[in-house]
Amino acid sequence: MDNLDEELISNVDTGIIKYTALAKKLNSPLSTVHFRMKRLEKEKVIKYYKGEIDWKNAGFTITAFVMISVDKIVLKEKKRTQETILKELQGVLYVREGYITTGDADIIIKIIAKDTSHLKDIILNYIDSKEGIAKTNTMIVLG
Repeated sequence: MDNLDEELISNVDTGIIKYTALAKKLNSPLSTVHFRMKRLEKEKVIKYYKGEIDWKNAGFTITAFVMISVDKIVLKEKKRTQETILKELQGVLYVREGYITTGDADIIIKIIAKDTSHLKDIILNYIDSKEGIAKTNTMIVLG
C-alpha cells in the first residue's frame, strides 16, 4: 500500500466516494483512481460504502456510552459469552457501536436516543434485561 492508496482510503472513510472527486482532490488521473479503488475493494481494504447519518437531525439528540459488567457465573451457567451478549446488543437499532473491553467494564456500547426518557427505556428494555448483565454505567455525551 502506497501513499495514494492511503489517501484514497482516508478520503473514502471521511465520505468522499465519487471517483471524479477523489481524482480531483488527489490530483491523480481518474483511470488510476478507478483502478486503485477496484483493487482496494478486491483486497477487502474497502469492505463497503455507507452513508453518514446525522442522527441529531433524525431526532436522536442523545448519544451515550454504556459500560456493561457481566456476571461470569451466570454466563457460564447459561452457556453464554460476552461475545453473544455483544452480538445481541449490536442487533438493537439504537446501538451504534460495541466492543469487548478490559478494565472496569466488560463491554462498552455507544447508543443513541431521542431524549432521556427514551434512553431510560433503551437501557431498561434492551440492555439491563439481557441475561448475564450484572451492572451498567451510562455516560451521556455533552454536546
